[in-house]
Amino acid sequence: MNKIILIIINVITGLFVGINTLIGYGLSGIGEGSTNNIRIFMLMVVWIIGLILQLTLENKLIGLVITFIPVIFIILLFTVASLDTV
Repeated sequence: MNKIILIIINVITGLFVGINTLIGYGLSGIGEGSTNNIRIFMLMVVWIIGLILQLTLENKLIGLVITFIPVIFIILLFTVASLDTV
C-alpha cells in the first residue's frame, strides 16, 4: 500500500476516534448522579495498538484491520442511536 495513503488513513481515523472518545468521555458524566466512564478510552487504546502493529512490517494488514475496529464501532453506535430515536 502506498505510504502516503496509509498516513492519510491513520490521521483521519486517529482524529475520528480521538475526538469521539473525548466527546464520549465528556458526555458520559452529564446525567444526574452519573460519573465519567473511563472505559471509553479503550477505543483509543485499540486504535493505538493497531497503529503500532502497522509500523511493524510483518503485521501491517492486521494493524490496519485493528485500527478500523474502533471506527466501525463508533459508526455503529451512531447508527443505532439515530435509529432508536423513533
